[in-house]
Amino acid sequence: MRILSVILFCLALAGLLNAQEKAILYGHYSFNGLAINPAYTGSHDMLSIGLSHRSQWVGFEGAPSFNVAAIHAPYKNTHMALGLLVMNESIGLRNFTGIYFNYAYRMQVGAGKLSLGLKGGIGTGKIQGLDLGDDLVFSQNANSYLLPNFGVGAYYYTRNFYAGLSVPLLMHYKSEGNGEVTAYHSFSNYIYYLTTGLKISLAQDWQVHPSALVMYDKADKAVVNGGMGLLYKDVFEIGASYRSSKAVIALVDIKLNYQIKLGVAYEYGMSEINNYNRNSFEVALEYNFGYRIKSSNPTVF
Repeated sequence: MRILSVILFCLALAGLLNAQEKAILYGHYSFNGLAINPAYTGSHDMLSIGLSHRSQWVGFEGAPSFNVAAIHAPYKNTHMALGLLVMNESIGLRNFTGIYFNYAYRMQVGAGKLSLGLKGGIGTGKIQGLDLGDDLVFSQNANSYLLPNFGVGAYYYTRNFYAGLSVPLLMHYKSEGNGEVTAYHSFSNYIYYLTTGLKISLAQDWQVHPSALVMYDKADKAVVNGGMGLLYKDVFEIGASYRSSKAVIALVDIKLNYQIKLGVAYEYGMSEINNYNRNSFEVALEYNFGYRIKSSNPTVF
């Protein structure tokens, strides 16, 4: 247990340098548009609140856990949209929280809207030290920090198509020799996110929904997440996707009523660490404060 604790601490220390630089690569990324791209702000054309949770490698003590809360809405009678994003991640001995304000300027382009987004806020966190007797390296706490961060993105969407490109976090954090954490900027460390999806009608009430998310950075190259969903009446969707970093994901979305949508994802990993545990789990809830009646009879769901 002592050796395992030291290993976990080292992993957490390494995570401090990099983990908060990346938006989380969710399996259920359709529920976390604001976390990936600030230009997603206001895209529901109504006040929208979303909550999501991801437990990774369930069963490992100190395994990653991620939580996101987002609220966004268009500003009435203008091209602007505003949003608030709160993200928390806990990995081993490290805890990180980011609080960001989002702004988007949206304009009509063809059959859809083009949105340009900005994000600004702060990140705060700390590594908890371990009490390992005389081992001073692992018994001391790292300094806590409160540092700025920003993001940019573009997002185009119609009723049945969307595509977005973003750099969710422009700043990066590093730990100095004295334990102090500082922010710095480097173009070579940018992490780019590309999202796209399309709804294709099959028959009355049925659609297929291919989608993809690509994350690229210079160090780790590209991670591709591509999938396909089967959608019934825009009420129920079941699908699956594959991630190039060796994971298969099963997805279910249910619209409980006009305003509430629930999403669940189960991820089965196939990398080396999954010789010990294969499960990751996500659950997300979305509430929209307005809706449009598209049926001639408004009692028809």
